[in-house]
Amino acid sequence: MTSPSSWYGLAHNCRMRAAEVRAQADEMKEAEPKAIMLRIAADYEKLAEWAEKNSVPWWDKKPTAL
Repeated sequence: MTSPSSWYGLAHNCRMRAAEVRAQADEMKEAEPKAIMLRIAADYEKLAEWAEKNSVPWWDKKPTAL
């Protein structure tokens, strides 16, 4: 299971994937596959937003006892 502290990294990766998928969609000439790719990019963005909302920034982490 992914912890809230690692969701920030997930958000970053999802945004990068969304950008890659959009770039691929821009090169497509056929409407249907292009629309599918753009929906995938939008889903990556939604996942990134969710992960950012639920993440705990490294500066807010409480130190653990040794």
